[in-house]
Amino acid sequence: MVIFVTGAAGLLGGPLIAALIEAGHSVVGLVHRQAAICDNAGNALAAIPCDPTLPPPRLCVLNGDVNQPGLGLDTATRDWLDRYVTTVIHCAALVRFDADWADLEAVNVAGTRHVAQLCPAARFIHVSTAYVCGLQDGPIPEASCNPDGPFGNLYERSKAHGEAELHRLRPAAVIARPAIIVGEAASGRIRSFDTIYRAFKFIAEGKVAAVPALPTATLNFVPIDHVVSGIAALVDQPDANGRIVHLAAREAVPAARFLGLIGGIAGLQSPRVIAPLEHSEARATIAERLARPYWGYFQRHPDFATNALAELTGIAAPDVDDAALLRQIAYCAAAGFIRAQPQ
Repeated sequence: MVIFVTGAAGLLGGPLIAALIEAGHSVVGLVHRQAAICDNAGNALAAIPCDPTLPPPRLCVLNGDVNQPGLGLDTATRDWLDRYVTTVIHCAALVRFDADWADLEAVNVAGTRHVAQLCPAARFIHVSTAYVCGLQDGPIPEASCNPDGPFGNLYERSKAHGEAELHRLRPAAVIARPAIIVGEAASGRIRSFDTIYRAFKFIAEGKVAAVPALPTATLNFVPIDHVVSGIAALVDQPDANGRIVHLAAREAVPAARFLGLIGGIAGLQSPRVIAPLEHSEARATIAERLARPYWGYFQRHPDFATNALAELTGIAAPDVDDAALLRQIAYCAAAGFIRAQPQ
Protein backbone atom coordinates (compact mmCIF):
# COMPACT_ATOMS: atom_id res chain seq x y z
CA MET A 1 0.00 0.00 0.00
CA VAL A 2 1.32 3.45 -0.94
CA ILE A 3 0.18 6.30 1.30
CA PHE A 4 0.48 9.98 0.47
CA VAL A 5 0.82 12.09 3.64
CA THR A 6 0.61 15.88 3.57
CA GLY A 7 2.17 17.84 6.41
CA ALA A 8 4.85 15.15 6.56
CA ALA A 9 7.32 17.25 8.56
CA GLY A 10 4.71 18.34 11.10
CA LEU A 11 4.16 17.37 14.71
CA LEU A 12 1.69 14.63 13.77
CA GLY A 13 2.86 13.84 10.25
CA GLY A 14 6.32 12.60 11.20
CA PRO A 15 5.28 10.13 13.93
CA LEU A 16 2.40 8.94 11.75
CA ILE A 17 4.75 8.23 8.85
CA ALA A 18 7.05 6.32 11.20
CA ALA A 19 4.10 4.16 12.28
CA LEU A 20 2.96 3.58 8.70
CA ILE A 21 6.43 2.48 7.61
CA GLU A 22 6.69 0.16 10.61
CA ALA A 23 3.37 -1.37 9.52
CA GLY A 24 4.90 -2.16 6.12
CA HIS A 25 3.45 0.64 3.99
CA SER A 26 5.33 2.82 1.52
CA VAL A 27 4.92 6.55 2.10
CA VAL A 28 5.16 9.62 -0.08
CA GLY A 29 5.52 12.61 2.24
CA LEU A 30 4.66 16.16 1.17
CA VAL A 31 6.68 18.95 2.78
CA HIS A 32 6.27 22.66 2.13
CA ARG A 33 9.87 23.63 2.76
CA GLN A 34 13.02 21.58 2.99
CA ALA A 35 12.63 19.83 6.32
CA ALA A 36 13.49 16.49 7.83
CA ILE A 37 10.68 14.06 8.59
CA CYS A 38 11.13 13.07 12.24
CA ASP A 39 9.41 10.71 14.64
CA ASN A 40 8.13 11.93 17.99
CA ALA A 41 11.56 11.43 19.57
CA GLY A 42 13.09 13.77 16.99
CA ASN A 43 14.86 11.03 15.03
CA ALA A 44 15.01 11.78 11.30
CA LEU A 45 13.52 9.10 9.09
CA ALA A 46 15.55 7.89 6.12
CA ALA A 47 13.93 9.48 3.07
CA ILE A 48 14.94 10.18 -0.52
CA PRO A 49 13.50 12.64 -3.05
CA CYS A 50 10.61 11.21 -5.04
CA ASP A 51 11.40 10.11 -8.60
CA PRO A 52 8.25 10.07 -10.77
CA THR A 53 9.96 7.68 -13.21
CA LEU A 54 10.20 4.90 -10.58
CA PRO A 55 7.77 3.14 -8.23
CA PRO A 56 7.68 4.70 -4.74
CA PRO A 57 10.34 3.41 -2.32
CA ARG A 58 9.68 2.89 1.39
CA LEU A 59 9.79 6.66 2.06
CA CYS A 60 10.26 9.51 -0.36
CA VAL A 61 9.65 13.25 -0.12
CA LEU A 62 7.93 15.73 -2.40
CA ASN A 63 8.17 19.50 -2.04
CA GLY A 64 4.80 21.14 -2.61
CA ASP A 65 2.34 23.71 -1.33
CA VAL A 66 -1.27 22.89 -0.42
CA ASN A 67 -2.13 26.57 -0.98
CA GLN A 68 -1.71 26.03 -4.73
CA PRO A 69 -3.95 24.07 -7.09
CA GLY A 70 -2.31 20.74 -7.78
CA LEU A 71 -0.10 21.47 -4.74
CA GLY A 72 2.29 23.20 -7.15
CA LEU A 73 3.34 19.81 -8.56
CA ASP A 74 3.94 19.26 -12.26
CA THR A 75 1.65 17.09 -14.35
CA ALA A 76 4.05 14.13 -14.41
CA THR A 77 4.28 14.07 -10.62
CA ARG A 78 0.50 14.33 -10.19
CA ASP A 79 0.00 11.49 -12.67
CA TRP A 80 2.57 9.43 -10.76
CA LEU A 81 0.65 9.97 -7.52
CA ASP A 82 -2.61 9.01 -9.23
CA ARG A 83 -1.04 5.80 -10.50
CA TYR A 84 0.50 4.56 -7.25
CA VAL A 85 -1.22 6.12 -4.23
CA THR A 86 -3.88 3.97 -2.56
CA THR A 87 -4.60 6.22 0.44
CA VAL A 88 -4.23 9.96 1.06
CA ILE A 89 -3.84 11.20 4.64
CA HIS A 90 -4.22 14.97 4.79
CA CYS A 91 -2.40 16.24 7.89
CA ALA A 92 -1.20 19.61 6.61
CA ALA A 93 -2.83 22.52 8.43
CA LEU A 94 -2.17 25.96 9.81
CA VAL A 95 -2.59 25.49 13.57
CA ARG A 96 -2.38 29.06 14.81
CA PHE A 97 -5.21 30.43 16.89
CA ASP A 98 -4.03 34.01 16.36
CA ALA A 99 -3.79 33.81 12.55
CA ASP A 100 -6.08 35.92 10.40
CA TRP A 101 -8.87 34.38 8.36
CA ALA A 102 -7.16 34.82 4.98
CA ASP A 103 -4.18 32.71 6.04
CA LEU A 104 -6.32 30.06 7.73
CA GLU A 105 -8.71 29.84 4.78
CA ALA A 106 -5.83 29.48 2.32
CA VAL A 107 -4.38 26.44 4.11
CA ASN A 108 -7.24 24.79 6.00
CA VAL A 109 -10.06 25.31 3.49
CA ALA A 110 -8.59 25.91 0.03
CA GLY A 111 -5.68 23.62 0.90
CA THR A 112 -8.08 20.81 1.78
CA ARG A 113 -9.87 21.35 -1.53
CA HIS A 114 -6.58 21.17 -3.47
CA VAL A 115 -5.52 17.93 -1.80
CA ALA A 116 -8.98 16.39 -2.25
CA GLN A 117 -8.75 16.97 -6.00
CA LEU A 118 -5.74 14.63 -6.29
CA CYS A 119 -5.72 10.83 -6.45
CA PRO A 120 -9.48 10.43 -7.01
CA ALA A 121 -9.35 6.63 -6.84
CA ALA A 122 -7.54 6.58 -3.46
CA ARG A 123 -9.12 6.40 -0.04
CA PHE A 124 -8.97 9.72 1.80
CA ILE A 125 -8.37 10.33 5.51
CA HIS A 126 -8.60 13.93 6.65
CA VAL A 127 -7.20 15.11 9.98
CA SER A 128 -9.47 17.76 11.47
CA THR A 129 -10.07 18.67 15.13
CA ALA A 130 -12.68 17.58 17.64
CA TYR A 131 -13.21 21.27 18.39
CA VAL A 132 -15.08 21.88 15.14
CA CYS A 133 -17.97 21.59 17.62
CA GLY A 134 -17.14 25.21 18.45
CA LEU A 135 -18.79 26.55 21.58
CA GLN A 136 -21.27 23.68 21.81
CA ASP A 137 -21.34 22.05 25.25
CA GLY A 138 -22.54 18.62 26.31
CA PRO A 139 -22.55 15.48 24.14
CA ILE A 140 -20.75 15.89 20.80
CA PRO A 141 -21.60 13.10 18.34
CA GLU A 142 -19.29 11.77 15.66
CA ALA A 143 -21.29 13.55 12.99
CA SER A 144 -21.11 16.53 10.66
CA CYS A 145 -20.52 19.86 12.37
CA ASN A 146 -22.25 23.18 11.77
CA PRO A 147 -19.85 25.35 9.71
CA ASP A 148 -21.73 28.43 10.89
CA GLY A 149 -20.55 27.91 14.47
CA PRO A 150 -20.30 29.74 16.78
CA PHE A 151 -16.62 28.96 17.31
CA GLY A 152 -14.02 29.69 19.95
CA ASN A 153 -11.52 30.96 17.38
CA LEU A 154 -10.94 31.29 13.65
CA TYR A 155 -8.84 28.11 13.54
CA GLU A 156 -11.86 26.04 14.59
CA ARG A 157 -13.99 27.81 12.02
CA SER A 158 -11.46 27.10 9.25
CA LYS A 159 -11.35 23.39 10.10
CA ALA A 160 -15.17 23.22 10.08
CA HIS A 161 -15.24 24.85 6.66
CA GLY A 162 -12.53 22.45 5.49
CA GLU A 163 -14.71 19.52 6.56
CA ALA A 164 -17.66 20.98 4.65
CA GLU A 165 -15.53 21.33 1.53
CA LEU A 166 -14.37 17.74 1.87
CA HIS A 167 -17.93 16.43 2.28
CA ARG A 168 -18.77 18.15 -1.00
CA LEU A 169 -15.81 16.79 -2.94
CA ARG A 170 -15.21 13.38 -1.36
CA PRO A 171 -18.20 12.15 0.64
CA ALA A 172 -16.48 8.81 1.26
CA ALA A 173 -13.58 10.48 3.08
CA VAL A 174 -12.81 9.48 6.66
CA ILE A 175 -12.59 12.47 9.00
CA ALA A 176 -10.34 11.93 12.03
CA ARG A 177 -10.87 14.52 14.76
CA PRO A 178 -8.17 14.66 17.44
CA ALA A 179 -8.87 16.53 20.67
CA ILE A 180 -6.02 18.54 22.32
CA ILE A 181 -2.87 16.62 21.34
CA VAL A 182 -0.30 16.24 24.10
CA GLY A 183 2.75 14.03 24.62
CA GLU A 184 3.01 10.27 24.69
CA ALA A 185 0.90 8.60 27.35
CA ALA A 186 3.73 6.78 29.15
CA SER A 187 6.30 9.59 29.18
CA GLY A 188 4.74 12.91 28.14
CA ARG A 189 7.33 13.16 25.39
CA ILE A 190 6.48 15.38 22.43
CA ARG A 191 8.76 16.68 19.70
CA SER A 192 7.64 20.31 19.74
CA PHE A 193 5.55 22.39 22.08
CA ASP A 194 2.79 23.97 20.02
CA THR A 195 -0.76 25.31 20.44
CA ILE A 196 -2.00 25.08 24.03
CA TYR A 197 1.53 24.40 25.31
CA ARG A 198 2.28 28.08 24.73
CA ALA A 199 -0.40 29.16 27.18
CA PHE A 200 0.63 26.38 29.56
CA LYS A 201 4.20 27.74 29.67
CA PHE A 202 3.01 31.20 30.73
CA ILE A 203 0.77 29.66 33.40
CA ALA A 204 3.32 27.25 34.85
CA GLU A 205 6.04 29.91 35.01
CA GLY A 206 3.73 32.27 36.88
CA LYS A 207 3.55 34.84 34.07
CA VAL A 208 -0.22 34.31 33.95
CA ALA A 209 -1.37 34.36 37.56
CA ALA A 210 -5.11 33.95 36.90
CA VAL A 211 -6.96 31.94 34.26
CA PRO A 212 -10.51 32.93 33.26
CA ALA A 213 -12.36 29.60 33.41
CA LEU A 214 -15.90 28.44 33.98
CA PRO A 215 -16.49 26.04 36.89
CA THR A 216 -17.85 23.49 34.40
CA ALA A 217 -14.97 23.81 31.90
CA THR A 218 -13.17 20.66 30.78
CA LEU A 219 -10.11 19.92 28.66
CA ASN A 220 -9.90 16.79 26.52
CA PHE A 221 -6.23 15.90 26.29
CA VAL A 222 -5.29 13.02 23.99
CA PRO A 223 -1.79 11.49 23.85
CA ILE A 224 -0.12 11.74 20.47
CA ASP A 225 0.56 8.00 20.34
CA HIS A 226 -3.19 7.31 20.55
CA VAL A 227 -3.83 9.70 17.67
CA VAL A 228 -1.08 8.10 15.57
CA SER A 229 -2.20 4.52 16.24
CA GLY A 230 -5.83 5.46 15.58
CA ILE A 231 -5.15 7.05 12.19
CA ALA A 232 -2.76 4.27 11.18
CA ALA A 233 -5.40 1.67 12.05
CA LEU A 234 -8.02 3.48 9.97
CA VAL A 235 -5.82 2.99 6.90
CA ASP A 236 -6.69 -0.73 6.97
CA GLN A 237 -10.42 -0.21 7.58
CA PRO A 238 -12.39 0.41 4.37
CA ASP A 239 -15.52 0.18 6.52
CA ALA A 240 -14.48 3.56 7.91
CA ASN A 241 -15.23 5.29 4.62
CA GLY A 242 -17.59 8.18 5.14
CA ARG A 243 -17.24 8.01 8.93
CA ILE A 244 -16.25 10.70 11.42
CA VAL A 245 -13.96 9.45 14.17
CA HIS A 246 -13.10 11.30 17.38
CA LEU A 247 -9.57 10.65 18.62
CA ALA A 248 -10.10 11.81 22.17
CA ALA A 249 -9.77 10.69 25.76
CA ARG A 250 -12.66 8.69 27.20
CA GLU A 251 -13.38 11.50 29.65
CA ALA A 252 -12.27 15.10 29.70
CA VAL A 253 -10.40 16.64 32.63
CA PRO A 254 -11.98 19.44 34.67
CA ALA A 255 -9.95 22.53 33.82
CA ALA A 256 -9.65 23.61 37.45
CA ARG A 257 -8.26 20.21 38.40
CA PHE A 258 -5.62 20.34 35.68
CA LEU A 259 -4.57 23.86 36.68
CA GLY A 260 -4.32 22.76 40.30
CA LEU A 261 -1.97 19.90 39.38
CA ILE A 262 0.64 22.21 37.87
CA GLY A 263 1.86 23.32 41.30
CA GLY A 264 2.51 19.67 42.17
CA ILE A 265 5.76 19.83 40.18
CA ALA A 266 8.64 21.49 42.02
CA GLY A 267 9.24 25.04 40.83
CA LEU A 268 5.95 25.37 38.94
CA GLN A 269 2.92 27.40 39.91
CA SER A 270 -0.81 26.79 39.80
CA PRO A 271 -2.79 29.89 38.82
CA ARG A 272 -5.90 31.27 40.41
CA VAL A 273 -9.09 30.41 38.59
CA ILE A 274 -11.32 33.45 38.05
CA ALA A 275 -14.70 33.95 36.42
CA PRO A 276 -14.38 35.07 32.78
CA LEU A 277 -16.18 38.32 33.62
CA GLU A 278 -13.46 39.16 36.16
CA HIS A 279 -10.80 39.13 33.44
CA SER A 280 -9.83 42.63 32.36
CA GLU A 281 -8.28 42.99 28.93
CA ALA A 282 -7.27 46.55 29.75
CA ARG A 283 -5.10 45.37 32.66
CA ALA A 284 -3.77 42.25 30.91
CA THR A 285 -0.03 41.65 30.85
CA ILE A 286 1.84 40.80 27.64
CA ALA A 287 1.79 37.11 28.60
CA GLU A 288 -1.95 37.21 29.26
CA ARG A 289 -2.56 38.79 25.86
CA LEU A 290 -0.45 36.12 24.16
CA ALA A 291 -2.39 33.40 25.99
CA ARG A 292 -5.79 34.93 25.20
CA PRO A 293 -6.47 32.82 22.03
CA TYR A 294 -6.46 29.69 24.22
CA TRP A 295 -8.91 30.86 26.90
CA GLY A 296 -11.81 29.44 24.90
CA TYR A 297 -10.70 25.96 25.92
CA PHE A 298 -11.28 26.93 29.56
CA GLN A 299 -14.82 28.19 29.02
CA ARG A 300 -16.72 25.17 27.60
CA HIS A 301 -17.33 21.52 28.35
CA PRO A 302 -17.86 19.38 25.25
CA ASP A 303 -18.25 15.63 25.81
CA PHE A 304 -16.88 13.88 22.73
CA ALA A 305 -18.33 10.53 21.73
CA THR A 306 -15.51 8.01 21.15
CA ASN A 307 -17.38 4.94 19.90
CA ALA A 308 -16.33 4.91 16.25
CA LEU A 309 -12.63 4.12 16.67
CA ALA A 310 -13.31 1.19 19.00
CA GLU A 311 -16.04 -0.10 16.70
CA LEU A 312 -13.86 0.10 13.60
CA THR A 313 -10.43 -0.87 14.95
CA GLY A 314 -10.84 -2.25 18.46
CA ILE A 315 -8.74 0.63 19.86
CA ALA A 316 -10.39 2.05 22.98
CA ALA A 317 -10.24 5.69 23.98
CA PRO A 318 -7.55 6.27 26.62
CA ASP A 319 -8.11 7.28 30.21
CA VAL A 320 -6.20 10.42 31.22
CA ASP A 321 -5.96 10.53 35.01
CA ASP A 322 -3.98 12.76 37.37
CA ALA A 323 -0.86 10.59 37.08
CA ALA A 324 -0.97 10.90 33.29
CA LEU A 325 -1.36 14.67 33.53
CA LEU A 326 1.56 14.96 35.93
CA ARG A 327 3.74 13.01 33.46
CA GLN A 328 2.87 15.55 30.78
CA ILE A 329 3.69 18.49 33.06
CA ALA A 330 6.91 16.90 34.33
CA TYR A 331 8.14 16.25 30.79
CA CYS A 332 7.72 19.93 29.91
CA ALA A 333 9.92 20.84 32.87
CA ALA A 334 12.50 18.10 32.27
CA ALA A 335 12.81 19.07 28.58
CA GLY A 336 13.47 22.69 29.55
CA PHE A 337 10.34 24.02 27.88
CA ILE A 338 9.17 25.35 31.24
CA ARG A 339 11.69 27.08 33.47
CA ALA A 340 11.09 26.00 37.03
CA GLN A 341 11.27 28.86 39.52
CA PRO A 342 13.63 28.69 42.53
CA GLN A 343 11.87 27.45 45.68
